[in-house]
Amino acid sequence: MPRVFSLSPLAASIALVFAAPMTMAADTPNEPKLKAMPTIQIFAAPELLETTPGSAEVIDRKKLDQLQPLSTQDALRKSPGIHAVDTEGYGFYPRITIRGLGSDMSKGVLLVEDGSPIALGPYTDPATYYSPPIERMDSIEVLKGSGALRYGPSTIGGAINYITRNPEGFRVKATGGSLGYNSLLAEYGGNWDSTTASISALRKEGDGWRDMPFEVNDIVAKAGTAIGESQFIGIKLTQYKHVAQHTYLGLTQKEYEEDYKQNKAKNDEMQVERTGVDLNHELDLGDGTSIKTLLYWNNAERDWWREGHSQPTTGANAGYSVLSGQSDGRLREFTVMGIDSRWSQPHQLFGLTNEFELGLRLHDEEMENQRVRGRAGQPADHRVDVTINSADYKNGVREDDTRTAQAIALFAQNRFHLSDSFTITPGVRVEKYEQKRDIRVWQSLAPSVAEVDNTEVVPGIGATWKLSAAATLFAGVHEGFAPPRVADAVSNNGDAVDLDAERSTNFELGARGSWGQGRYEVTFFRLDFDNQLVQASQSGGAGTQLGNAGETLNQGIELGGDWIIGGGFSLAGNYTFLDDAKLTSTRIIGGIDRNGNRLTYAPEHLLNLRLVYEAANWGGNLGASYVSEQYADLENTQAGSANGRTGLLPSYTVWDANAYINADDTVKYTLAVRNLSDEKYIASRAPEGIFPGIGRTLEIGVDIKF
Repeated sequence: MPRVFSLSPLAASIALVFAAPMTMAADTPNEPKLKAMPTIQIFAAPELLETTPGSAEVIDRKKLDQLQPLSTQDALRKSPGIHAVDTEGYGFYPRITIRGLGSDMSKGVLLVEDGSPIALGPYTDPATYYSPPIERMDSIEVLKGSGALRYGPSTIGGAINYITRNPEGFRVKATGGSLGYNSLLAEYGGNWDSTTASISALRKEGDGWRDMPFEVNDIVAKAGTAIGESQFIGIKLTQYKHVAQHTYLGLTQKEYEEDYKQNKAKNDEMQVERTGVDLNHELDLGDGTSIKTLLYWNNAERDWWREGHSQPTTGANAGYSVLSGQSDGRLREFTVMGIDSRWSQPHQLFGLTNEFELGLRLHDEEMENQRVRGRAGQPADHRVDVTINSADYKNGVREDDTRTAQAIALFAQNRFHLSDSFTITPGVRVEKYEQKRDIRVWQSLAPSVAEVDNTEVVPGIGATWKLSAAATLFAGVHEGFAPPRVADAVSNNGDAVDLDAERSTNFELGARGSWGQGRYEVTFFRLDFDNQLVQASQSGGAGTQLGNAGETLNQGIELGGDWIIGGGFSLAGNYTFLDDAKLTSTRIIGGIDRNGNRLTYAPEHLLNLRLVYEAANWGGNLGASYVSEQYADLENTQAGSANGRTGLLPSYTVWDANAYINADDTVKYTLAVRNLSDEKYIASRAPEGIFPGIGRTLEIGVDIKF
C-alpha cells in the first residue's frame, strides 16, 4: 500500500491552488467549450520555440505518422544529438543518450509525460524500466539547452516530454507482423459543452527478438472540464502492465558468432505494473497571467526474475554461459507523488516587456527493494515478509531494504524583451533533496540506517536574437546537476558515501530558421563536468564501477532540418558530430590512468536521413541510420572479450522503409519494414554480454476512424 505523503506543505498547496480559485469562479454563469485537456508542456504554443534559448525540437503528429515508430525510443532516434541504445528490439527499456550522456538506462535525461515524471524512482533509482507506448502519443518535445532549468532532476542531458493524444471520435488500429507481433489500439473521445473525456486501450504482444516473448496492456482515461471562463481542471488515469521473458544475460563472443538470435536464459522474466493518477488545474487570471498546477501519484512494481549463470574459461563449456537452473527475484515497488505549480505573468520593468515564471515542486518517493531466491528453474510470483533475524538470509532473502527520497525545488526565470528581436532569459533552480536507506537484510551484513541530504543551486542564462524571418541566433550557459541514486549515496553496509551530485557547466551556441522550402537548426554544444557520476550498476556496462569519475568533457555540433524538394518529395535528417566525449580527470583508479579515454556508448558520428514522398492518397519514406563505433568500457578496450562484455562496438547502418494508403477519409493502411538488409550488428554489450540489434521485421496495419 502507498504510504502517506510526508511533506507537510502539500495540503496547504492543494488548498491554495484548487480550493480558493474554484470558490472565486463559482459565480461565473457562462462555461465555454473546453478544446483540450489542461497539461504542462514545454512549448505550449509554437511561437515559444522562437524565444527558447537553446536547442529544441517538437516531433509532431505528422512526423510520427511518417515514421511509424515501434516505440518512443525508435521515434527519438530521429532527433539531433540523441542516441538510443537497444537491448531487446522493442524499446521497452530505453537507454537514451543525449550528447554522449545517459547510457546507463537514460539516467542523465529527464523523461516526463504531460509534464509528469515517468521514471519509476526519479531520485531512488531513475533507470527507465518503464516507457509509455508510442501508440498513444500526439507529439514529443525535446529540450537540451538552458531552458531545461525549468525541470528536474537529471536534466544535464536535457528534458523529453511525451504529449498524449486527445482522441476525437472512435478509432481502431490493428497491426500484425514478424516475430508474432500484433497490436490492437481502441480509443474514443469527444467534447460535450465545457467537458472533454477520452479513453484508450492498447494490447500488444509478440514472440520478441531473440525468442523473448512479451505482452503489454495499457489503458488511459482522461477527463477535463471548464469551471467558468477562467479555470480548467483535468484528470488522467493510467494502468500499464508488461510481462516479458526479457533477460539481463547477453551473448558471449562464441554464442554471438554461432547464433546471434539465440537466448539461453529461457526462464528469465520481467514483470512491470504501473498505476498513475495526474490532476491538472489551470487558472487564467487575465492579461496573460496564469497558474498551472500538476498533482501526480504513481505506484509501480518492477519484478525481474533472473536465472543464475556462470561462464567457464576451461573445459567443454569454455566461452559459453551455463545456466544454474535457480532463479533470483529482484523485486522493487515504487511509490512516487508530488505537486508541481507554475505561475507565469507578463509585466513591464525598466520600460521593457517581460515574462516572469515562478515554479515550486514538492516531491516524495519510496522504493521497497527485495532480492529473494525463487523456485528451481522458474520465477516465483510472490514477495517475502521479512522478520529481521539471522535466519532471513538462510531462508532465501538476500536483500531487503527501503529507499526514500524527498525533494523541494524552486525555480524562477525572467525573460527580458530588450527589443522586438532580442531577448535575454536569466533563471535559477534551487533543489534540496534528502535520501535515506533502511537496510534490514543485505546478505550477511548487519541491519543499518543512513541518510544524506544535499542542496543544489543551478543558475543559467540564455539569449535569442531574431536576425530575420529566416534566422534566429541563440546562446546559453547553465549549470547542470543530477543526484546519485540512493543505492549509490548510501552503501550496502549502511554508510553515507561521499558521493557528490553530478555537476556540469553547459554551453550552447546555435541558429535556427528557414531557408526556401526548408527548416534548419545548427548547434555547437559543450558540457564541461566538474564531476561525472559513472553509476555503480551492471546495467551501465562493463567498467562503470567508479562512482565519482571526475572531470569529463563532451562537445560537438548538431545539425537538423528538412527540405521540400518538390513533386511530392522532401528530405529530412540530422547529424551529430560528438568531437569529444572523454575523461579529463587525472584520477588513477585501480592502478589505471583513464585520462583522455572516450566515454562509453558515445559514438563520434550519428547520421539519420529520410527521403519522404507524399501524394494525395498515399505516401512513404526510406530512411537510413548510421552509428559510428563505440566503446563498452572506460579502458577503451578494442578486442572483444570472451564473455562479450567489453570490446569495441563496430559502426553500423540500418535501413528502414514504410508506406501508407488512405482508402478514404476513415480507413488507412500502413506498411513498415525495419532493418531492410537484415544487418547483423552489436547494439550493446551491457548489461551482461552482447545484445545484437533487432533483425529485419515487417508490420502491416489498418487504421479506422468512425
